[in-house]
Amino acid sequence: LADVNELTTIKQELNYRISVQSAKLLRLLKQKDRLVHKVQKNCDIVTACLQAVSQKRCKYFLCMCVLVYVVY
Repeated sequence: LADVNELTTIKQELNYRISVQSAKLLRLLKQKDRLVHKVQKNCDIVTACLQAVSQKRCKYFLCMCVLVYVVY
């Protein structure tokens, strides 16, 4: 009977710890998703900037680079 009570207590403790770790994992996965979304958004901005200064606008971009270099 003591063994049954001990096993029941161990089972409850394990269930509690699993619950705590599952909550932590869920929180971290949500955080990861938010960060991945933020990185993707920043990559989209960089891509848009690179497309804006493509070969068609290379002269303008070079002038801006020179201007920025001179100003700073």
